Amino acid sequence: MKLIIIAAIARNRTIGKNGKLPWHLPEDLARFKQMTIGQTVVMGRKTFESLDRPFPNRLNIVISSKVINGVTSYPSLEFALQALSGKKEVFVIGGARLFAEALKIADELRLTLIDRDVDGDAYFPPYEDYLRKNFRLMNEEYNIGFSFVDYVRIT
Repeated sequence: MKLIIIAAIARNRTIGKNGKLPWHLPEDLARFKQMTIGQTVVMGRKTFESLDRPFPNRLNIVISSKVINGVTSYPSLEFALQALSGKKEVFVIGGARLFAEALKIADELRLTLIDRDVDGDAYFPPYEDYLRKNFRLMNEEYNIGFSFVDYVRIT
């Protein structure tokens, strides 16, 4: 199984504010949909609660110590990954705590890097040094105001 982190990150590592994305970037939403449709997405409880409904056409998994009606939940990322071991790809989609845990074991990072600081209350973990030591650039696509950047683990 390939574990993939997919995230949109501002220059100051902001990923959210008040339980929502603090930007509207249609290209990022389209990329997220294209990459995750038909796949398994794993998220923390707060991320799940910020959604209007589970993502359609995906297996939605929530990491929570509580049972959540309508979706499959596991008490930890470790338990979820054991249960999902037969899947080809599993996408970790947030939030901050789950990203920090998954970063240590992820096979790929598929990031949208937003070229500005954004006010927020949820942040992607510090990753730049870890990235340089453990990943190599796989793909990069520049756009005005943001870039799509994909990395693959080398260690």
